[in-house]
Amino acid sequence: MDDWHYCVSTLPKVSRTFALNISVLKGDLHRSILVAYLFCRTVDTVEDAAKLDPQLKINLLTEFIPLLQSKADRSAQLEKWIKDCSVVDGSDNDLDLLKNIDRVFRVFDTLAPSYQKPIIDSVTKMALGMAYFQRKFKSEGLTPLENEQELEEYCYFVAGVVGEMLCELKIACLPNLSDRNKEIMRNCAVSFGLGLQMTNISKDVIVDQSRGWSYIPKSYIEQVGMTLEEFQSGTRPEKNLEVIEKILLKTTGHLRDALKYTLAIPRTEIRLRLFCIWPLWMAVETVATLHNNKNLLSSDAPVKISRKTVRRILRRTPLIAFSNFLLQQSFDDILKAPELVHPPEFQREGLKARLEELQLTPSIEAE
Repeated sequence: MDDWHYCVSTLPKVSRTFALNISVLKGDLHRSILVAYLFCRTVDTVEDAAKLDPQLKINLLTEFIPLLQSKADRSAQLEKWIKDCSVVDGSDNDLDLLKNIDRVFRVFDTLAPSYQKPIIDSVTKMALGMAYFQRKFKSEGLTPLENEQELEEYCYFVAGVVGEMLCELKIACLPNLSDRNKEIMRNCAVSFGLGLQMTNISKDVIVDQSRGWSYIPKSYIEQVGMTLEEFQSGTRPEKNLEVIEKILLKTTGHLRDALKYTLAIPRTEIRLRLFCIWPLWMAVETVATLHNNKNLLSSDAPVKISRKTVRRILRRTPLIAFSNFLLQQSFDDILKAPELVHPPEFQREGLKARLEELQLTPSIEAE
């Protein structure tokens, strides 16, 4: 099997959802986004390793950056990086990707520089951000995010940077896109990523707690009159649901921005629209399922939408992808709960200012 076919065959093994929407793309955009996702999955596997010491994660994450940025450094260091990853735990498919990341790099080297740059920038920010948050991790006990601002910052590094990257790759493929639509897409790109990530956080609350981390801000828990210990124990389920509803409302705001982004793509670009529509509609259906759902707190298994719902999305959305009116109507029909209709506005510039204050740069040293 050659390197490209390895990448194509690996994608559905590490993410069935993104394999679906990436497969709808063609040509150089398909190739570049597939490679970009495998890089993102690689650093995500390191971050998610439940048994790995935080300092080892920081080392691996920061050492991945020069591999991306310099082909010369990669030739000398990639074999060592792969060997060091032998201590990472995770699924068999994710670990196989780590062992064969050199094959992904070889495909990456065939991409035009205009495709490589957004990928390098995005994955570099992701690795730096993940390393930054690992420094906050405690070896014992539950480590929460402090507040809503820290939640946004974390989600930016693991998903918002991907939204920015995908936006630039798409705009590069749309030479006739109006300045107005470019502005809409760029303004909503980070929000798109945050919306998908916060959906995942909401459905995986119990699973994440079992790993010793809570992506639910401590401030949300305190606002409903609970302690972190009470939230973790689940002894006051009605209060736990209040906390989840806070994050679902915020998530809804980002998903509404993601719809604006999608509608800014020309109506004739059906493949690009479906690339956005499928994960967005699955996220919206998930939020609708999670809303006031007590089952969210009663099982270690994440709440998922049914396969029937997924099939319905894949079958129906291609029929309405050309119409902004029908897409808006479909979106509103799913997300019609009154409590989710008026989410808070995303303060994009505020997040940007806070990120600049963090001063994370590729020169950060692995300790």
